[in-house]
Amino acid sequence: MKKLFENKYIAIAARIVLGAVFMYASFDKMANPETFASIIDNYHILPYQLVNALAIFLPWLELITGLLLITGKWVKSSLLLYNVMLVVFIIALSQALIRGLDISCGCFSVNPSSTSEVWLRIVEDIILLFVGIMLFKYTKDEDTAIQNSEIENKNLINQTN
Repeated sequence: MKKLFENKYIAIAARIVLGAVFMYASFDKMANPETFASIIDNYHILPYQLVNALAIFLPWLELITGLLLITGKWVKSSLLLYNVMLVVFIIALSQALIRGLDISCGCFSVNPSSTSEVWLRIVEDIILLFVGIMLFKYTKDEDTAIQNSEIENKNLINQTN
């Protein structure tokens, strides 16, 4: 597993896929915040006062996280945020499944007639989380990588003098 996720090209491809999934998931929610707020409220886990704020904030957070993953900016931070969001989504979906709530998950579409099997979304999220954790574990911290290359450059300069 380590070799697979340490491969630069596989890591980039995986980041692009994860980022694209989050970006795609954000579009319909951003276009229809009222409907998304209703879907969030159907989970019955947040106080009503937070539902509208989350319906506006979450899609933008997904979009920005997706963009950061695709562009390769702040990779460790965006992977951490990505993984935390997926854990929250898995918990929310799991509690809905356990409680027998008949809801639209709101994962990729806010269309109320869009039915998705909640257990299938949980499995998909677990797979995405696994990839996100592996990338986080085997991706070098940007700042550390830059500092190490600067130290190596200084050592090379000192050796030639």
